[in-house]
Amino acid sequence: MGKRRRNHKQVQIHIDTFSYQEQKRHIPSNALDNITLRDKQIELIDIIDDHDVVIITGPAGTSKTFIDSYYAIRSLKENQFEKIIFTKPIQEAGEKLGALPGGIEQKIDPHYESFKISMLKMIKKQNLEKLIEQEIVEFRPLAYMRGATFDNSLMILDEAQNADIRQIMLFITRMGVNSKVLISGDVHQYDINANHVAFPFFVEYIAKGIEGVGLFEFTRKDIVRNKILIEITEKYEKLKAENILPKNKLN
Repeated sequence: MGKRRRNHKQVQIHIDTFSYQEQKRHIPSNALDNITLRDKQIELIDIIDDHDVVIITGPAGTSKTFIDSYYAIRSLKENQFEKIIFTKPIQEAGEKLGALPGGIEQKIDPHYESFKISMLKMIKKQNLEKLIEQEIVEFRPLAYMRGATFDNSLMILDEAQNADIRQIMLFITRMGVNSKVLISGDVHQYDINANHVAFPFFVEYIAKGIEGVGLFEFTRKDIVRNKILIEITEKYEKLKAENILPKNKLN
């Protein structure tokens, strides 16, 4: 795959500040050896390496969550960060399931399944469980982030299209020293009232043009799931642009 560009100064700060050798990362030396990235995915990895904040947009099936998870595992393998923070807006996709049983971890667990499925393609279940147990990998609801600051961390917000502007700003302002932020979302697929969707606004009017912020867009041609999704999403977007889609339950 070739050697990628790295922010060596930032990595050296991490190494000088923390004794990573004393931390058990539970990342096998051969982790990621079975993963072959496409050219577009490698391009995205390079952009993430070179920026403090990276915003990734694209339709469903273009590997946004997979790359988030891949970069998290690679970062731990290379001792780049002390902690990985995963979060996403807790939003049901049009169905109300009622109160879920258990504590907060049990309630939010179904919403973070996509991250775990992606990481289990790269490391074994027992390795992931140890990372979670030692709070090296943490799944944290947006609602429980106020007041926190994450230093030396990789912070990942997925499904940002379901966040309002207050939630996006709450997340990004948790960024501490020597941390990196990834924000992923599909501007065309959301499960909240359209008036509350803030992701496109944040990209266009706040993030764009700021030094240290990288923007990356996947297109329908980058869909890596079943290729029939390309035609389905193309027709969906055409009908949406013509404003003739059926109204959803939240309209």
